[in-house]
Amino acid sequence: MTRNRLLALALAALALPFNSWSQQTGAATKIGADGKTVLHKIYDEDQKDRNDMTGDARRRKEVRRLLADGKVQSGEDYYYAAFIFQHGQKPPDYLLAHVLAVTAVSKGFHLAIWLSAASLDRYLHSIRQPQIFGTQFGSLYENSDDQGSYDKGMFSDDVRALWCVAPISAQAEILSDVRAGKEFRSTRICPLP
Repeated sequence: MTRNRLLALALAALALPFNSWSQQTGAATKIGADGKTVLHKIYDEDQKDRNDMTGDARRRKEVRRLLADGKVQSGEDYYYAAFIFQHGQKPPDYLLAHVLAVTAVSKGFHLAIWLSAASLDRYLHSIRQPQIFGTQFGSLYENSDDQGSYDKGMFSDDVRALWCVAPISAQAEILSDVRAGKEFRSTRICPLP
């Protein structure tokens, strides 16, 4: 196992117990008339156009400011912040997404578990290390539609299911569908928040 991979796994393991006993349920960010927090609105904007790199950079900057100001408090807010960084452009963005997603889970927002797996896979993929859950398709470096380097033997499909990730057989179907021109579907097997 490479040093970078060990570091990423160690960070994930260290973050899990973080503050789970002192779970805060209220969002520190303001809630609008529609009942959505500031971070939820940033997330909604992020989901509208996945080809807006300028907007992505602006949203990451805004979320960094909220994090620095201590405005991100609830597990749900950490989840939305993680998704913004999951759509980043560089390995540090994906690593931050992973830490934020794991923090969301540790604060009781279990629906962030798949994002915890996906952000770790994306980080590993971005530093040219094998992904371990199989959530990432396509290459950041070459024209490829496969899952790239993938350590399928790291753990079983039962463990993948605990992280809300589809089994290897379903991942193969997703890849086959994409190659056949069908719309991409996620490896996520748990509901979205």
